[in-house]
Amino acid sequence: MFDFHIHLARLPQKKQLTQLLLDRNYDFIAVSCEPWEWEDVSQLKKEFSTEIKPFKATYGIHPMIATQVSSETLAQLRTRLEEDPLAMVGEAGIDKRYPGYNDGTQDQIFLAQAGLALELKRDLQIHCVGDYMHVLKLLEEAGFKAAQGQDAPSREAPRPIFHRFGGDANFVKKALPFGALFSLHEDSFRKKSTAAAIKLIPESNVFFETDADESFLEPAELLDELEGRLESVRAAYAKSLE
Repeated sequence: MFDFHIHLARLPQKKQLTQLLLDRNYDFIAVSCEPWEWEDVSQLKKEFSTEIKPFKATYGIHPMIATQVSSETLAQLRTRLEEDPLAMVGEAGIDKRYPGYNDGTQDQIFLAQAGLALELKRDLQIHCVGDYMHVLKLLEEAGFKAAQGQDAPSREAPRPIFHRFGGDANFVKKALPFGALFSLHEDSFRKKSTAAAIKLIPESNVFFETDADESFLEPAELLDELEGRLESVRAAYAKSLE
């Protein structure tokens, strides 16, 4: 079990749940989207990370709070990332449902985080509800580079990770030269265009996620539900390749 995108800090009884996940060998990346969540994820990492099994985390600014972000917030994000050299950047991105989508505010906050990913050589977890091709243009503006011709994307370069992927085949073709990874959720198979696009992604670039961020269940019951959701995504993926 590897949950590529889960919001542990937003789930109830997060310490008890984290211990249960580790006991069950349920691997995960704990994603954080705003300052309070960074702090909680950082504390979980301090408590549960070991040399044998490092705690995987991300620190980023979600587009839902883009209009609330100051230069101080970005400085705090840099500090978090510098303190955790294994952490990814994100969840960053654009979302047409939130303020700042049309006036460029979300773009600027995304560009700042993409720049951090390049500078610190970290993968970038990307949230997109809107124009996927616009995100690709922003990545290029930030300095992400696509491999040319038959060249394979550099393993040294930070990779864009499209979380809860919902794009189409044209986007997959354009994103793969950037070394893009695609994190699939149950929702990724609901649109015919996305389900068709998934077939074009090399299996090595595919991961599965729950994107879990709220629940009323007790930790043991929630763990069972998370495992079931991941298995559901895995089964949908296998079926899509038939």
